[in-house]
Amino acid sequence: MIRPSVRRLFHLGLRRPGEVGPEVDEEIASHLEERARVLESQGLSPEAARAEALRRFGPLAEARTGLLRAARRRERRLRLRDRLDGLRQDVRHARRSLAAEPGMVAVVALVIALGVGANAAVFGVVDRLLLRGPEHVREPERVARVYVTAEVPGIGPFTTPTFGYVAYAALRDRARSFSAVAAYSYSPASTRTLGTGAEAEQVLAADATWDLFPLLGARAAVGRFFGGEEDRPGAARRVVVLGHGLWQRRFAGDPAVLGRTILLEAVPHTVIGVAPRGFTGVELGRVDAWLPMSLRGPGVDEAWQTTLQAQWLEVVARLAPGVSAEQAGADATRVLRPLLAEADASLAEARVSTLPLRYDDAGKEAMEVSVSRWLAAVALIVLLVACANVANLLLARALRQRRELAVRAALGVTAGRLLRLLLAQSLLLAAGGGLAALAVMPLAARLLRSTLLPHVEWQDSLLDGRAVLVAAVVTLAAGLLTGLAPALAARRADLLGALKSGAREGGGATSRLRLALTVAQAAFSVVLLVAAGLFMGSLWRAESVDLGIEPKRVLMVGARWPRDPNEEPEARQRRERAFYGGALEHARRHPGVESAAIAVGTPFRSRFTVRLRVPGWDELPKLPGGGPNIQAVTAGYLDTVGLRLLRGRDFTAEDREGSEPVALVNRTMAATLWPGREALGACLHVAERESGGAAPCARVVGVVEDAHRQSIEEPPAMQYYVPLGQEVGIGGSRLLVRPRGDPEALAEPLRRALQPLDPSLLWLQVESLHRGVEPELRPLRLGAVLVGVLGLLALLVAALGLYSLVAHAVASRARELAVHVALGARRSAVVALVLRGGLGLAVLGLAVGVLLSLAAGSRLGPLLFHTSPRDPLVYLGVVGALLAAAAAACVMPARRALRIDPARVLRDE
Repeated sequence: MIRPSVRRLFHLGLRRPGEVGPEVDEEIASHLEERARVLESQGLSPEAARAEALRRFGPLAEARTGLLRAARRRERRLRLRDRLDGLRQDVRHARRSLAAEPGMVAVVALVIALGVGANAAVFGVVDRLLLRGPEHVREPERVARVYVTAEVPGIGPFTTPTFGYVAYAALRDRARSFSAVAAYSYSPASTRTLGTGAEAEQVLAADATWDLFPLLGARAAVGRFFGGEEDRPGAARRVVVLGHGLWQRRFAGDPAVLGRTILLEAVPHTVIGVAPRGFTGVELGRVDAWLPMSLRGPGVDEAWQTTLQAQWLEVVARLAPGVSAEQAGADATRVLRPLLAEADASLAEARVSTLPLRYDDAGKEAMEVSVSRWLAAVALIVLLVACANVANLLLARALRQRRELAVRAALGVTAGRLLRLLLAQSLLLAAGGGLAALAVMPLAARLLRSTLLPHVEWQDSLLDGRAVLVAAVVTLAAGLLTGLAPALAARRADLLGALKSGAREGGGATSRLRLALTVAQAAFSVVLLVAAGLFMGSLWRAESVDLGIEPKRVLMVGARWPRDPNEEPEARQRRERAFYGGALEHARRHPGVESAAIAVGTPFRSRFTVRLRVPGWDELPKLPGGGPNIQAVTAGYLDTVGLRLLRGRDFTAEDREGSEPVALVNRTMAATLWPGREALGACLHVAERESGGAAPCARVVGVVEDAHRQSIEEPPAMQYYVPLGQEVGIGGSRLLVRPRGDPEALAEPLRRALQPLDPSLLWLQVESLHRGVEPELRPLRLGAVLVGVLGLLALLVAALGLYSLVAHAVASRARELAVHVALGARRSAVVALVLRGGLGLAVLGLAVGVLLSLAAGSRLGPLLFHTSPRDPLVYLGVVGALLAAAAAACVMPARRALRIDPARVLRDE
């Protein structure tokens, strides 16, 4: 007879919910019989006593229903208490069992921590880019960016988010589909100088119309945002709203900053508010200061509020209730198409569209978004590899526990209870890994944010609540996934066979499952390593592109002066030229400088076009790369940037203002305008005015190699160069310097040497010309580094899984191997047997992984640079790496097989 306490322990004493009915009926019958006997003893007949007992008891059906309800409530309470008791016992047993194997627990916790931490960190980035969007925006699904798409002759469809102030005002006043419209101007290069002297620093500023903040629904953290009275065209007030980061960094978060006067571009501005933390409008980039739009135009054009040609603003709108994005786009097209056609006849059929606030639309951070999606997939694959590895370890552990589980089952423990016991162990292990992931998450998040989106100001911490919740969910999923395989294997176990066999024996479905998990780990590792190899190949090819110039070897010096609205443009230009002329002579005398030159129109920074007439051409041909672009340079420019002269001569010191106009043209321009003829000696009428008066003829004296102007991958464009000083109506000089040694080592000494040349300077910046290329390389570098690290991590985990499987196979087949040796088998044959098993699994995983990689390659292709997603060199390298890792994982078990003593093993058996 089993005692009740034992029956409760193994859940053998629980009744099913329907079993309380007979007990209630029995209880009612017993009560009625007892009452009838009492009444019968008082003189009533048996029939009368029975009837009186029923009458006093009341309605039998109602009483039975109430008693059933009470009994079932009690039964549920008992069942819940019993289950909680069982759960506590399962957890207690699992804790004791795991405490006996600290090494295995540490390995499992580390593997799960890496998988969970990587997934939670990647979720933080994906959440910011694709799920939540900009911070502090009310109902962001109703806010849209406005774009215009037109068919440009010779180029094709072209989409741009930039508009003029006139277009913004028209949408604001006449578009019925929008409840509010606002405009702003911002770019990571839109810097202003805060302060003067040694304390001056460059801050990122955004110019915005006053209605941007109520449209978004943002509230200032301190003070207020500026309003319509402070943003009136022609009567704007010099006020500023500080970004939260600048307020903390520069002013130590002091609320008394309100009302203080600060210098921006040496002009006093009054601080009226501080933006909330993380507020960047609808952009990703950090904003240090918000300024009224009416304070600043796009440049020298003072009529920017009325001209149709100045297009430099981005427009956002809040859709009116019940209006779809398609309806809003049609309405905006109706309003803007006449204005666009008046500005440019090619825009007569332009179409305006509204798109949601997502950073993957119309080129907004498109590459970073695509890479972040791939990182999410990569992190999930790493988690799957980790779960497969842990499941493999737990399967091996379950094989060692077969006799224990069989004994428990023989004593009456149900299959469900055994399943819960094993799941409790895996969930405890996952919980330990999840806690360890809390230490991994900040490191992974910091790495992701600094490499993927270094320019973003994050409002949330590295361990925000959403990321922790995702980590908890992923941890629970990992615990269930890793515990499911050993639990199911134990459920199908042969109890009698387990009781008869030794602890090391196993096989059948369990062994096949372990083999499948090992193959899956190898296959997923191949996918990650192939992706990393493709990113590395793309990065290498992108960095190896012949740009025509050598931006890594060039420093660019840019100067800024206080903006004086009363200063004449000619005076401003003379001051700029005087400074850069002196800086050029000073730089050429510097011992660390190989060559130097001044340029207007800097590669990867700016480009200019002016009206150009070429004899023999009524209209210049249109190339996909645009142009012709003009650049004004001094002598020595070609040597400084590394641009090759193909034929003719370079500019000299004699080519200056007042001398014969001359020009250099690039290879594409020479071949396009003078096909089959020599370009040298040809004539260019540069900066010719439409109103009449032909520009003088600039004689082509040289042909230079093509050089990239805007990106590392761009179609050929016509480009020509004129000597600086032969006036062509463009401005914005920069000093370019080619150091003799490391450019980074010369940057700060050169800045200190040039700063004293003009005490009125607001800011002097010296940076590598290659910084203009870095935004294009960053996603490729991110993919190569992060996917590579995760791929190597997956490979390491897969190698550990293979080692575990082969080591267990050697241990469980020790008797078989001992018999082989005892019968005269050579030691090399034993080693070959072990290696063949491990390498066979690796080869199978390789085959599956290669097939998966080929299938996924088409989706990865758009992120690659001149690299085929089926690059054979990458696949060969991955095959070699995995085979080498598999061989290394099999070496130690093979050495253990060599040390088997047949006599001892057979005697022990």
